Amino acid sequence: MKRCTFFIILVLGIFVAGLIAVPFSIAAKRSVLIGGGRTDDTWYIFAQALAKFINEKSNLLRAEVVSTAGITGNVDMAKERPQDYIGINSFSHIHYRPGHEWGEKRGTYLGERFIANATSMTQCIVTYDPNIKSVKDLAGKTVDLGRTGASNTKDHEAILAKYGLTGKVKLVYTGYGGGAAKMQDGLVDATILLFNHTYPHNFSKGGFIERLETRGPVYFVGFDQDVLLELRDKEYATLPVRVPAKALDPVTQPNALWAFNDPTFFFADERMDADVVYEITRIIWETPEEEWTRFHSMGAHMTPQFKPAMPSIKLYQAHPGAKKFYQEKGVELKDLAELLK
Repeated sequence: MKRCTFFIILVLGIFVAGLIAVPFSIAAKRSVLIGGGRTDDTWYIFAQALAKFINEKSNLLRAEVVSTAGITGNVDMAKERPQDYIGINSFSHIHYRPGHEWGEKRGTYLGERFIANATSMTQCIVTYDPNIKSVKDLAGKTVDLGRTGASNTKDHEAILAKYGLTGKVKLVYTGYGGGAAKMQDGLVDATILLFNHTYPHNFSKGGFIERLETRGPVYFVGFDQDVLLELRDKEYATLPVRVPAKALDPVTQPNALWAFNDPTFFFADERMDADVVYEITRIIWETPEEEWTRFHSMGAHMTPQFKPAMPSIKLYQAHPGAKKFYQEKGVELKDLAELLK
């Protein structure tokens, strides 16, 4: 009887211990929030992918994606709650830095630190007018740029200024979708527009341009590589991308051109726990591109070559946790522009 009683107590003890241990192990995981932007953004899908990979592959972290008002919202959340949030940032949010009018109005910020590359936002000038063959040919025309108040609008304005077009073009500010719609309606002569780009050189027109083509042929106008690099050094999001001849269209893009990219990337505030960022970097690094591609076609460039590629080696720092992981693996941080020539 004593042995039976002892056995029953032992079994009950093990059962109760198990009940206690399971929630304790779950509670021991550190919660991380990922600022993903708007739910229809490409980078929101990348944020969802990362959260899934963290939840499946980490014994230390659990992650949840939070929709925000856009990339600016992602940055604001990491800025305001640096121990809770990581997110997806874009190169054009470099305008948060001191000395930039855009950042001075919102409150400047220098705390963003690179973790890993994410999506592309590669773009050039598009038009229905075959006589517009260079940026300078826009003189006297009506051109649509980014939305008023958007971070990337400063980059568009800087490009036109660099080509001496300030005051020589009529500017309209409605952004990519608005610009495409106005061009299709004949209200503007040209607009700066995104097209699909998976690194390094896989291009396609994308939805905006395909809709424009329902009215007529669309022509593509590029920039000068040295102009884009010079502006990048001055903290504009103008990372040069070489688009081979006929990559976008065999007829209307007969020659190679230089577009520019406003790449997005995973980031954390410098105050985020380095051990947390180390674990996130490990998961990004160890998850092969095939798994990323199940979420979005741009996942195909989540390779060892491109994951550690930064918008600028000069202008950005890696987060200490990411830097430690890359150093331990012998991985060199790269300049994305060098890979997209």
